[in-house]
Amino acid sequence: MKTLKRWGITLSLIASTLIPTWLSQSSAVLALPEADIVQMLSGIPVFTFLDAQGAPLVAQLEDKTIFASIFMSQRDAQQALAQFQKDKPDLASQYKIKVISLGKIYQFARKNSTQSQRFVLQYVPTQVEFDAAKKVAGINGQPYQGGVPVYIANGGPGKGYLTIKQNNQDIVPVFFEQGAIQKMVDELKKNNPEVGSTLKIEVIPLNILIANLEQQDDEFWKSIRLWPSQEMIQIIRANAPNKPK
Repeated sequence: MKTLKRWGITLSLIASTLIPTWLSQSSAVLALPEADIVQMLSGIPVFTFLDAQGAPLVAQLEDKTIFASIFMSQRDAQQALAQFQKDKPDLASQYKIKVISLGKIYQFARKNSTQSQRFVLQYVPTQVEFDAAKKVAGINGQPYQGGVPVYIANGGPGKGYLTIKQNNQDIVPVFFEQGAIQKMVDELKKNNPEVGSTLKIEVIPLNILIANLEQQDDEFWKSIRLWPSQEMIQIIRANAPNKPK
């Protein structure tokens, strides 16, 4: 398994004036093909510990489940590695922090899960977004259960999910940063107060979102697009194939 240098996402800036449309979630329960899920996740760079052969560091659980930690922030990965080096210096010396596509590590975990042993990805949130998620969930009257949060907006007629245009397609943006989706909502409130006043931000753990992608196959889930954090965008730009040398 090698670190990816090309990211499967085309970034575009949110237009200064958004024209909101709405997409309702249907009740179909067929799974999206794995290739489609990998493609959807492929634009998100994350951090993990890999050895010289490109294999991730895993831990064994009693129930024959192994897991690898996946970090959204390089700083968090560095702090975890520093602690690992203190606790198990000999083993830690075999691993380095690497950037890898979320789609690639997801696919790796799927391929290495068997009937006798599951390979699970443990998504590690940043403290900033974990605190933001608890606040958003609290506003909606629900406790946040943990994990890496992603944010989505709904409102308008029928309380559908907000869509925007990207590459001439209607997509449902799902953000890794609460501040980014709040900026979009504030912009809509300013430019279209009638619609903007109906908007509500929801927070979903990333692992729950992915589980829904695995179990659902309908227009709503196919239209999901993960919106990278600022740190992720910097990585994408740094690895762009047309980046000047």
